[in-house]
Amino acid sequence: MFDMRAPVYIYDPTITDAQSKVRGIGRYLQILRENCPSDWIFTSDLKKIPFHAILVQPFYTFYQPPLITKRITDRQIAIIHDVIPLKYPEHYPIGVKAFFYSLLQKYYLGLFDSIITDSETSRNDIVTYLKIKKNKVSVLYPTLADCFWNSKIKSSGPSDYCLYVGDGTWNKNLSITAHAIKKANVTCIFVGKIFADTNPNHYTHPWQSDLHLFFKETQNDKRFIFTGFVSDKELLHLYVQAKMNILLSRDEGFGFSYVEAASLGCPSLLSDTTIFHEIAGESAAFVNQDNPEKIALKLKELLEDSKKREMLSFKALEQAEKYSAESFRKKLLEVVYPY
Repeated sequence: MFDMRAPVYIYDPTITDAQSKVRGIGRYLQILRENCPSDWIFTSDLKKIPFHAILVQPFYTFYQPPLITKRITDRQIAIIHDVIPLKYPEHYPIGVKAFFYSLLQKYYLGLFDSIITDSETSRNDIVTYLKIKKNKVSVLYPTLADCFWNSKIKSSGPSDYCLYVGDGTWNKNLSITAHAIKKANVTCIFVGKIFADTNPNHYTHPWQSDLHLFFKETQNDKRFIFTGFVSDKELLHLYVQAKMNILLSRDEGFGFSYVEAASLGCPSLLSDTTIFHEIAGESAAFVNQDNPEKIALKLKELLEDSKKREMLSFKALEQAEKYSAESFRKKLLEVVYPY
């Protein structure tokens, strides 16, 4: 039995790896820091963790060396955000070393007493692709960074652009998104570190094949605006002023940009996938993500219908409350201290 007197240690690679701070791991750790009890400890040094403690590994990955190869604390919790590379191996090919690491990671996953993931969709994938018992996996819907909930920024009326916030992996479906934007003849701003360098010749890794096509498709096209990484303040302004947030992913473990947009009343056009119906409910517009013609038609329809966008904005604000900081804190304590 584990009681609330057991100290909790969260492994935090951003303490020694500055690059992690601007990746997804940095944002999730920021959310943990803002919402976990003040006596929980963030560390990058596993040797300093006492055995009578609870270890939380916030990013369990499969193609890197295992973080631990033996039990180092009484209770160990792994957070697996998604298993997309395992689910679509043809789009995420790996070499011998990564394959070896994946075998080790799957084996050493047995050292963890429980697993946390971001959605029911991801939970089902973990059960299917990792052969984990469902009762070992808990869903903890992420919340947002405090800056979203505390924002006082108001729209002065939507500007004439759509917004995409995220990275450029295959599941993001960027090449088809580009085709649709061209057909709809609209402007879209792309936010994320990956968009700082738009030269397609710099993206030759097999995992970047779709990103390579995307940058070839968008070269010298003024309808595509690339900001690279932006500050939280700039990001809030972009969401508030956007006519639409678009996220046409082939698959996701969650969908942060939908919730970020929803919290600020920005309506979203999402792919017609299981994960987005779970996350957004009826608070977004949906479209077949594999058909650029249908995406373009839906996008134009929404951009020309201010009443529809206002209705989606209102519903999105309501849906965002499902991911409140209070809900996240309550569930976090329940899964870390299950008894």
